[in-house]
Amino acid sequence: MHEKDYTTEVLQLTTQLLEWNPEYYTIWNHRRRLLRHFFAHGNNNKDSDESDRSHIQQHLTTDLTFLIPLLRKFPKCYWIWNYRLWLLSEASRLLPPPTTYKLWQQELALVGKMLGIDSRNFHGWGYRRKVVAAMEELSSEIDALSTDGGSMTEAEFEYTTRMIKNNLSNFSAWHRRSKLIPKLLDERNASFDQRCRFLDEGTSEQLIYQRPY
Repeated sequence: MHEKDYTTEVLQLTTQLLEWNPEYYTIWNHRRRLLRHFFAHGNNNKDSDESDRSHIQQHLTTDLTFLIPLLRKFPKCYWIWNYRLWLLSEASRLLPPPTTYKLWQQELALVGKMLGIDSRNFHGWGYRRKVVAAMEELSSEIDALSTDGGSMTEAEFEYTTRMIKNNLSNFSAWHRRSKLIPKLLDERNASFDQRCRFLDEGTSEQLIYQRPY
């Protein structure tokens, strides 16, 4: 590491170490340095921005794929989720919004599958919130004329409804729902009376989390 040996061989060594122990956060950090070096220096075609972007996207996609078996084996390992989020953040930084948006869409589908396996995985719920926030921001950039600003609040609220119906004691879903309710009512331009009615029509668990102002 101290010799700054940024090669594919070293990258493969980090792969082997992380497959053995994904809690080794120092290796995750070094893998970040490796990829950033590849992003900056790995493409021999210096005259093509499109080639550069393709090169970066290939590295990002390869690493996202590498993480899937690890995520299945260690679904509550913070460092895997954290590194995956970093990869997508790099995509947002380095790639065009439409390309990046597709990656985030795929990520939303993945976290949906992970929560389908373990619906109470709080790492998954926290990650889903960040994925949705990134998608909303990108959507507003891509479609500047959108009247809803790319909001996914209604869709996410419906998602929590389905998850709670499947498991009433899914408190991660309830917590997510509680954070969505104020935004949902604001986007609906709900009056005070409408807010009260909305909560009155809900369940007692919903009232635990939210009260009208």
